[in-house]
Amino acid sequence: MLQSASVTVKIPAPGPLREADTRIAFKREPATVAQLMSQHLDLARPGSDAEALRLLRQAFPAAPLAARVEAMKGRAR
Repeated sequence: MLQSASVTVKIPAPGPLREADTRIAFKREPATVAQLMSQHLDLARPGSDAEALRLLRQAFPAAPLAARVEAMKGRAR
């Protein structure tokens, strides 16, 4: 007969991300993250800027707003 094991996992309480936390979450250069965001938008083809920001916020939750706007600006060129 198989026995079950109990496992305890501690998850830190959610809280606001600080700028230092976002730098840890993204161990890439900011330009690379902006490129990934731009590629994501190219694939998703949002119909509006508001939809694009929503998609980026969902796909890159730890990225700062400035990085999302930079990705959108890069696509507009």
